[in-house]
Amino acid sequence: MNRRRPSAFIVSFALHLAALAIVGSTTRPSYWRAVAKDGGSITKVTSERLRPFAGVPGDPAVPPADESKDLDPLIVENSPRTLIIQNFSFDFGKVSERAMALFPFLSLQLPSDGPPVDRNAAPRRRLVNPFASAAPGDSNPPLVLSESALQTVVDSAWSRRYRWRVFRPVRELTSKYNGDMGRLPLLLRRYADETMLQPYLDTDIPDMRLWTELGIAADHTDYIAFITKYASEHPSSKATTELLFLLDKLAQGSYDALATLVGMNPARMEWTRSTDREAFDLFNTMRRYYRSQLALKDLDDYVALRLFFDRIRVAILSGIVRTTANGYRASDARFLIGSIYWRQLREDEAVRWWREMTVHPEDTYHEAASQLLEAIRRAGPSIQRIDRGAVNDALESERRKWVDFWERRLDRFGYSFDVY
Repeated sequence: MNRRRPSAFIVSFALHLAALAIVGSTTRPSYWRAVAKDGGSITKVTSERLRPFAGVPGDPAVPPADESKDLDPLIVENSPRTLIIQNFSFDFGKVSERAMALFPFLSLQLPSDGPPVDRNAAPRRRLVNPFASAAPGDSNPPLVLSESALQTVVDSAWSRRYRWRVFRPVRELTSKYNGDMGRLPLLLRRYADETMLQPYLDTDIPDMRLWTELGIAADHTDYIAFITKYASEHPSSKATTELLFLLDKLAQGSYDALATLVGMNPARMEWTRSTDREAFDLFNTMRRYYRSQLALKDLDDYVALRLFFDRIRVAILSGIVRTTANGYRASDARFLIGSIYWRQLREDEAVRWWREMTVHPEDTYHEAASQLLEAIRRAGPSIQRIDRGAVNDALESERRKWVDFWERRLDRFGYSFDVY
C-alpha cells in the first residue's frame, strides 16, 4: 500500500487553483455555517442533517473474521487484486496504490469567498496565469469532426467505472488540436457532461457502489495533472474553460466518494469481507485514515464536509469567470455558483452572481438562467421580493433534466442507476 505524501503535481495544482481564485491568506480557513438573522442557528443548511459520521473512528462494528475459512485468490485478467461480488468484478489495485492520496482536493488551501466578478472589468483586472509561458497563441489546427463522429469519440471514452484508461482518445485530440477554433471545446464539454458525475444508487449490496466510487476517485490525480498541465500551456482558451468545468465535476465526484467511504458502516460490507479479506482490510484502513484526516480539519460531519467542497467548487468556477476568453460560458459558471449559494441559504450571494448572467443559447444552463433572470427582474432591486418558488422551480427543472438525461444515457450502454 502506498503511503507516500501527495505528489508534486498536486501541490502545483493547489498553487494553480489558488492563483485562479486570488488567495491572499495562508491562515487556516474557517468554514461557513448558516446563522439565522435572530442569531440562532439554522438546522437545515443542506438536505443532509448536521450530524457526525456514523460510528466512532477507529472502533467500527466489524464482524470477526473467520480465520478457518481459506479463501482462494480470485483472478480476473491476470490481476491478483480483483474483487468479485456476484456478477460485479472490480480490480482494486489502483485504489490500493493510491489509498492515502485518493482525495487530492483535501490538500487545498481554500480561499475566502469573493464577490461576483464584473464581466465588463478592464483588462488590467484579468488574472495572469503564473504557470503560463510567454508563447504565442495556440498554433494547432482546428479539430474538424461531423456531429456523428464527435459523438462516436465521446461514446468511445465512456465508462461506468474505469474512466482514465478510456479517456485516451480525448486526451490525444486535446493535445493535437486548437483550443479555441474548431470542435475541441465542444468535444470536451460533451465528454464532461456525458461521462462524468454519473448517478449511483445503492443496492442491497452497498459494496458495489463504494468500490465503484473509490475506483473513479483513484483516477482524479491523473485528470488533475492533465488539466493543470493543459491550463498552464493554454491559458484562457475555450478548451481550458471546458477542462475547468470538468475539474468542477471531479470535485463533486470526490465529495460523493469521500462521503460514501467515511459514512459506510463496516458491518454492511459483508460481501467484501467474506469474498476478499485484503480488500476488506484496505477499506477499513482507508476509512479510518480519512476519518482521522477529516477530524483534524474539523470536517467530521456531513455538512462541514459539503461546505468545504462547495468552497473548492466556488474557487474553480469563479476562476472560470475571471479567466475565460470573451466571457465564454461565464454565465454557466455564474449559474452554478449561484446554485451553490442558494442551497446554502445564502440568497443574497446567489442573486448577485445570477444577476450578472447573460442568456446565450449555446450555454448549458441557458433555459434555467433565463427563468432566474426573469424572477430577478420581477423582484427589482430588493432581493427580499424575489419569488423563491420560481427560483426553486428553475433549479428543480434543471435537476430533472439531469436525471432524465442520465436515465437515457445509462440505458444506451445497458446500465441503470443501480447497476455498476
